[in-house]
Amino acid sequence: MTPRHSLLAQIGADIVRFQDASAEFDAAVGAVLALGRAELTCLAQLHFGGPAPLSAVARGADVERLELAGYVQREGTGNGRRLALTGHAREWIETLWGPLQADGLQLMSPLPDAELKVIARFLSEARASQDRHAARVSKLLQQPGGTRAARRRGGLSAAALHRVRLFIEAHLARRIRVGELAQRSGLSVFYFTRAFRQSMGMTPHAYVQQRRVERARGLLSHTTRSLGDIALEVGFSSQSHFTTVFRRLTGLTPAVLRRGGR
Repeated sequence: MTPRHSLLAQIGADIVRFQDASAEFDAAVGAVLALGRAELTCLAQLHFGGPAPLSAVARGADVERLELAGYVQREGTGNGRRLALTGHAREWIETLWGPLQADGLQLMSPLPDAELKVIARFLSEARASQDRHAARVSKLLQQPGGTRAARRRGGLSAAALHRVRLFIEAHLARRIRVGELAQRSGLSVFYFTRAFRQSMGMTPHAYVQQRRVERARGLLSHTTRSLGDIALEVGFSSQSHFTTVFRRLTGLTPAVLRRGGR
């Protein structure tokens, strides 16, 4: 790995750790204030952006709950009514978020304007990229989750099936245990295995193997990576295992497909 690749890998890992730490911090704040993520987003929006129309507050926020807790209040009349933070909310925000904000300002204060502009541009473009991919993943929820007949026979609900399929796509490179999939569906291993087969017409193991082969086909067609590397990339323990499963599902070996076999 080149120094540049190592640096990019380190940055990527640090970003993931930063996101995890942010999620943990928000969870702790939510526990203190007895609020969910959508309500916390609403408070942050009002804190940084000022009073806002009810139609513009964070989607999914329980405004009545925020009012009952004394964190927000309505201002104005008629069409001009807006939601604003209360003094009580501002005190909590200063107590919980204030020290973190102060640390952030202290970290950035020694940086020259040119470096701050680079950081600002990177964050803006990264956020836009994240929004695009969030929309891409959200579209998966619109895909059919098995036939109605399968669900009537005891198949998984559409939501549970989507959670399971998303988990499989994200973890193809490693061993996927049926217990992990069952946990995403909210069922025991026994009932999950039966329900999955009703929905997909195959066992969870067979579906995972199919998805690995499909991803491998893409890598074989669009990259020059070795068969051994591709086998590991899609979650097979060895090239020979990869070849065996690939031939069973496609009728061709990976090498023959790469040479143009159909």
